[in-house]
Amino acid sequence: MILVTFLSLLLASPCRSQISTSSRRLRQSRLVLQGKDTNNQLKRRLSSRGNEQRIVLLAGPHKTASTSEQYNIVRWVNNDSILPGWSWPAPAINDNGFCTSSDRILRYTPNIFYSYIATLYGIGENHCVRRFYEKEGWSVEKFIYDYEQEFRKSWSEGNNLIIASEAMDFITSADNTGIDGDLLLSRILQGMPWNSHYELATKFVGSNDDITAVVNFRAPRVEHLISLWHQCCMEDMSFKEYLTIYLPSHKDKLRSLDSLQLVKAFLERDIHVTLIDMSGAFSEGYDISDVVACDVLDTDCTSNKTIVGDSTSPSIMNVKDHSRGGTDTQQKMMEHIIRNYDCNFQNLMEHENLTILYPVELTKIFKDCENHDHRITTRVEMEKRLSEIGSTFDCDQCDENLT
Repeated sequence: MILVTFLSLLLASPCRSQISTSSRRLRQSRLVLQGKDTNNQLKRRLSSRGNEQRIVLLAGPHKTASTSEQYNIVRWVNNDSILPGWSWPAPAINDNGFCTSSDRILRYTPNIFYSYIATLYGIGENHCVRRFYEKEGWSVEKFIYDYEQEFRKSWSEGNNLIIASEAMDFITSADNTGIDGDLLLSRILQGMPWNSHYELATKFVGSNDDITAVVNFRAPRVEHLISLWHQCCMEDMSFKEYLTIYLPSHKDKLRSLDSLQLVKAFLERDIHVTLIDMSGAFSEGYDISDVVACDVLDTDCTSNKTIVGDSTSPSIMNVKDHSRGGTDTQQKMMEHIIRNYDCNFQNLMEHENLTILYPVELTKIFKDCENHDHRITTRVEMEKRLSEIGSTFDCDQCDENLT
């Protein structure tokens, strides 16, 4: 009863980490990493941390190869020769066949952390594992507690933790269907092993300084936008309808496009962030999962970012053929609008807690910022401008988009 009461209070209020600035460890200044020597540079940077335990949050956002990334990482975690010392700290859930084969959420599946993050955000009740808990008569507090206990158990065993879910992009949400995005981040941080103790005797050594959030940045930017349409509703509506009807009537659906706002949210909490410019990694011929394993998790890799000891090529999931609404000119106009909005985050690039990997498109975007006559400062304005472009689409093309 005491535990349930404590957790209820925890869910009711944000808890920020009490870390003194003076107690933070000295670190090297931010590195912009790119090219063939990236892995060696990063290893030299990580060596300054010694043998400290780490937690890596793979934060997506949606439609940035996050599912493939999670699928490959969980496979590598289960191979001690590839990622020794790293854990996928999900609770062991045996649903006894309650969930169907298509939506089963067991310990070693890519989406095991989605329902946890969604629950912290206040929208997880329809996820399979939450329905299973409800069927068993178990509370939402127990659901959260089970995840936190697994984090604590794995941390106490000396492991580094990987917690992965594109649902973390709700951190930037202004949608009133859930809680405030800043409160979601507070709850995520409160679940870390050193913050989630329920009595002083079980408090673990560690701090939020041991966390690295990994955020993917996808370009061309309009390709990310089109992919978000594919994910939600391409079978039900054209791209034109998505831009002109769906987005204006569904608040804040472009949060998943806003990788840089997600970076900003983590940095404002003094969390270390690794930002991966996917276009730059692709231009080098690298898979994003390999980049995470080699450049962030520090596994042994060859010079071309293949993992030593793994004979299986990384899996690529949820790839769809990107049909295009509008003309090439209209596509370029939408690209211009999104890149204009991205310029709001130009000042973040020199933040001491930010590491950028392969900043090819990011460099181009920020170099061009001074050429914008009018700065688009909010997602609402960006959405309005994209909708205006969508309204000019030829409806003969609208039907073609549904193929």
